Amino acid sequence: MIKNYLIIAMRNFWRHKVFSIINISGLSIGISAALIIFLIVSYEFSFEKFQKDGNRIYRVVSDATFPGGSEFKCSGVPMPMPVALRNDLPGIETASHFVTIYQAKATIPFTGSQSPAEFKKQKNIIYADEFYFSLFKYEWLAGSEQTALKDPFQVVITESKAKLYFGNIPASEVIGRQIIYNDSIKTMVSGIVKDLDDKATDFRFTEFISFPTMIKTGIDNQFGGEFWGSINSASQLFLKLEKGTAAKKIESQLPALRKKYNKDIREGKDDTYNHLQSLTDIHFNQDYDAFDQRQAHKPTMYGLLAVGTFLLLLGCINFINLTTARSALRAKEIGIRKTAGSSKMQLICQFLSETFVLTVMAAIFSLVLIPSLLKVFHDFIPPEINSASVNQPPVWIFLSLLVLAITFLSGFYPALVLTKFQPVRVLKNQVYTGTSKNSQLWLRKSLTVTQFVIAQFLVIATLVVSKQVHYSLNKDLGYKKDAIVYFNTPRNFFSDKKDDRRFALLERLKSFPEIDKVSLAQSSPASESTGSATIKVNNGKEDVEINVEQKNGDPDYFDIYKMKLVAGKWPQKSDTLKEYLINETFARSLGFSKPGEAVGHFVDA
Repeated sequence: MIKNYLIIAMRNFWRHKVFSIINISGLSIGISAALIIFLIVSYEFSFEKFQKDGNRIYRVVSDATFPGGSEFKCSGVPMPMPVALRNDLPGIETASHFVTIYQAKATIPFTGSQSPAEFKKQKNIIYADEFYFSLFKYEWLAGSEQTALKDPFQVVITESKAKLYFGNIPASEVIGRQIIYNDSIKTMVSGIVKDLDDKATDFRFTEFISFPTMIKTGIDNQFGGEFWGSINSASQLFLKLEKGTAAKKIESQLPALRKKYNKDIREGKDDTYNHLQSLTDIHFNQDYDAFDQRQAHKPTMYGLLAVGTFLLLLGCINFINLTTARSALRAKEIGIRKTAGSSKMQLICQFLSETFVLTVMAAIFSLVLIPSLLKVFHDFIPPEINSASVNQPPVWIFLSLLVLAITFLSGFYPALVLTKFQPVRVLKNQVYTGTSKNSQLWLRKSLTVTQFVIAQFLVIATLVVSKQVHYSLNKDLGYKKDAIVYFNTPRNFFSDKKDDRRFALLERLKSFPEIDKVSLAQSSPASESTGSATIKVNNGKEDVEINVEQKNGDPDYFDIYKMKLVAGKWPQKSDTLKEYLINETFARSLGFSKPGEAVGHFVDA
């Protein structure tokens, strides 16, 4: 019976090619959109799901409230907190502390006369304590997770880094080899683990230097050392709670812990609050960083799901309208089939099988389109998603369910309409009767209106986004942004010695005739890289204490970016004079009605 249904369906498809192609095209667009959106959303929501006991792993983050009411959110904790927390708080199974590093130069010495190999600007390096690999599970190729990071000057590297640094020698032979970081920290390879490239994770670290190395060399002082009042986002603390322990219970004990060890809090008010962030929240919560990895946005994911649903509905509505519009052409076929003894259920199955064939063809066409669509939208799609991402069991299950759902939604109502024809009236060319005709026309009109409403919504949304992008690209930001090159001068996190090489680089760049101006500063005006400080200013009426975000820069900084001066004068080049240049918003926050009134007031920072 099913074979006959499929044969008849293929005959109808071949007989009405144009109609079938229009239907397949409409459905394939909806399926393609739904499939790509499914790949994106399922990938984003799968982050850290592979971690064992991930529902019990949390990151400790810090929120601070400064004078003036401004808030500061940081993913880091004070350096001494992990030890205190590990010793004082019950309910914690494992606590791991690590410090992230921006980049470093790695030198691989060789025996004999062969020159050392240098690898500059290596990223994804951390100082990790001995509990890191107990908390986050990796597959070990050599070494032991219990001892690999226990002693100073040990380093664990991933398989990819082992191949980069030492070639294709076996992992067991890499153990004991030396890696020198920034010409000052000599480490010995104590373990090799497999990369997590095939996992959806923000933990993309490839080199793990033992935490005792920081303590031994005094580098921990760069991140606050034993000072509880210093919070650096590089200092990361993760906890694995014991079974049955609630995160809120641990959070409630953190204020007392801070008060016990922080002398400043005992003498005054604690303006910092620590709370626990779930492991799966790291990829989505943009209030806290994800180790400089790309983060997703949950409302955007839900918006994409809505768009995919709308496009599928458009395809289904288009199919229903086209099918019911040509129902009169199949009236005699229905009449003859009923006269020959076909039941209503058999006819419904026949029409659903025709819809199923068209939907399968649309799905196949969608699979053919996917690689091209991924290339077209590659700037908006995570780079980990490619053509190979389709060939996964969850995707095939989703596609199968999608085909069945579309078959039912698109085919069931047209099947009911067609099976309501009465053989006697059909053979007399009296296809419709009163109420059935009116109800059918009413539904078709409703579907058509719905189709246009959804289409108009998508068009309006596209225009709004287009206007927003145009505004962002063309808005006058108050400074020049053309013909300016900005790059970082790396900070040496592997030595506690002062590094003044950036000044030598500055003078060298000034000697290039092709370069008009050079400035040494913290970051560009639009960069989110800022420092924060609490300052006091007497505005002539009262002392105002307020927290402010600030950037450091030399006098040439303002000339390069062509900033507009509202009042006062530009800062002067001086080794002793310290001047602040503030914006109009900050001047108003200090209580000055006009920007010029703030000029000349002393700042206590």
